[in-house]
Amino acid sequence: QFNIVHYHWRCIEIEVENSKRVLERHDFISPADSDEQVKVKLAQKFRCSTEDMCNTCPFERGFVSNHKARFYLQWLDCKEQTKKNFYAGKGNKFNMDLNDFLKESYERSDV
Repeated sequence: QFNIVHYHWRCIEIEVENSKRVLERHDFISPADSDEQVKVKLAQKFRCSTEDMCNTCPFERGFVSNHKARFYLQWLDCKEQTKKNFYAGKGNKFNMDLNDFLKESYERSDV
């Protein structure tokens, strides 16, 4: 049996840039767009207002990479709260099932 596990832990600034690139590749936004233009374009996809999106938009509308759009909009609209939520629990919450799986896989490998 062969298993591949891919996981990473990046800082929020890298996640923001990665999300922005994905949204550009989907042609949802342009690299030349201002933050306000981005907010208008992405808010329309969620059928939300650009005013106080973090507290008023439910971000329930599904489309390709909607989680990237939601994250990027939240970064633009309420950066400090988004940063706080992103780092909440980092380093002290463990997925024990994943830990057990990785331990067992490691023990069976020649690594």
